[in-house]
Amino acid sequence: MNFAQKLQKRRKEVGFSQEQLAFELNVSRQAVSKWESGQGYPEVEKLIQLSDLLGISLDELMKETRQQPASFKPLEEEEQAWMEETRSTVTLPDDIHEEDSLIGRFAYTTDRDTVERYLDLNQRFSRWISVGVGFILCGVMPVIAIDNDLGVAIMMFFIAIGVGLLVKNGMDYQEIEKIEKQNFHLSGELICDLQADYERYQKTFTRKIVVGVSLIIFGVSLMLMLNGLYGEYDVNCVVLFPFIAISVGNFIDAGMTSGAYRKLLNIKD
Repeated sequence: MNFAQKLQKRRKEVGFSQEQLAFELNVSRQAVSKWESGQGYPEVEKLIQLSDLLGISLDELMKETRQQPASFKPLEEEEQAWMEETRSTVTLPDDIHEEDSLIGRFAYTTDRDTVERYLDLNQRFSRWISVGVGFILCGVMPVIAIDNDLGVAIMMFFIAIGVGLLVKNGMDYQEIEKIEKQNFHLSGELICDLQADYERYQKTFTRKIVVGVSLIIFGVSLMLMLNGLYGEYDVNCVVLFPFIAISVGNFIDAGMTSGAYRKLLNIKD
């Protein structure tokens, strides 16, 4: 038997589906399917994880062996009974809950509606946080442009709106935290869909970062140009703050949305 045949046989013996094995290895179900059909081969790190998950040594898993004679047939019923008996006698330590075990993790899978709700809350939260921070940053403008109590009053008005938005969105964040505490146990199909969505979002992420950096550069250039024309340095720097506010909003929105996808897919930095 070659590696692909052994992997498929051992996976079925342990009782994993392709989706469950893909979940444990943090890969797509298609990747596992390719390994078992001989169209691909896992990396060394994944091989080690396979060895641990399937309870088989690397040497036994990778070394090709001859097929058993046709006259010999394993006692499948006895083997299955032995596996069921073994599983029933396994006890977990007191500090490990059932949902943290392999079988428990598959029994408590996170549904698609919860995942979509989590992403929607993160996107809404990041956008309103961006608006709130934008108001606070723009609150500096009146103080620079109007050097009296009126300027301070307008600044406090902007800051009050910004802080109000930040506080209001704290309720959304509490709901986000509540979902995160449940931990994410995703099916193989849902992982594949999220990976595809995350790869598509990476283009949006890059675009937001590029636009944010470009706006800051444009704002600085405009300020310097006005300084050269009119020489009012303090007043001219006011034009820079709207560009900074929009840029920071882009950075916050892009970073938090990307972070939500990475948390769902358990992508480490």
